[in-house]
Amino acid sequence: MNYYQLLLICVLAGSVILLTGKYFFKRRRRNIFSMLIGDVQAYVSYLFEEHWQTDLAYHDLDHTRLVVKRTQEIASNFRLDDLHEFILFSAAWFHDTGQLTGPPAGHEHRSVRLMEEFLSDKGIAPDIISAIGRCILSTSIPHSPKNILEEIICDADTYNLGNEEFLITDAKVAREMHKRAGVDLSYWDKKTLAFLSAHRFFTPYCKSMLSQGKQNNIDLVRERIKNKSD
Repeated sequence: MNYYQLLLICVLAGSVILLTGKYFFKRRRRNIFSMLIGDVQAYVSYLFEEHWQTDLAYHDLDHTRLVVKRTQEIASNFRLDDLHEFILFSAAWFHDTGQLTGPPAGHEHRSVRLMEEFLSDKGIAPDIISAIGRCILSTSIPHSPKNILEEIICDADTYNLGNEEFLITDAKVAREMHKRAGVDLSYWDKKTLAFLSAHRFFTPYCKSMLSQGKQNNIDLVRERIKNKSD
């Protein structure tokens, strides 16, 4: 065996070792993030089970679970790595936890604080926690997402505006806002119409899937307003 053959064997062996190392590193990191998301899910579920009140007609654990499901659905259309999926799904789980500890106004900031306390104790790096916090805050109305992760969670949180779920969720939101904030429901349809008209989906997936459904819901609310005025 001459020098060049030996060198080639060494290079090939080094490449195999490097690729194998990368594979096991990625697999280990995926397992770690999967375990952490499981911890997040368990903790958020605990918060809702312990602190949910009947006034929260819309913002309950079922809503959070559905937002997580919608987040996963939308995210599947993008090539996100394990870290970005962890950021996104953590934000989806925590995004409404602040509703449990105070009034509707400012609940996003309270959600961020709950998330920060929990994940800091888990040893998550500050920059990752900050990214999760920005995703949560991006769900504040009016939406102004700054990146694809924020766009995904905003669309997941308002997914119901573009399908038949709107008929049920609009009534739940009305009841909740009346009980918690004293909103006069006499003008609820006009408030809903303004909200629907100002809203936009951000991801190409939701624009394609839900824009027509949202227009149908806009037409439905307009018809309700017209019938009440006749």
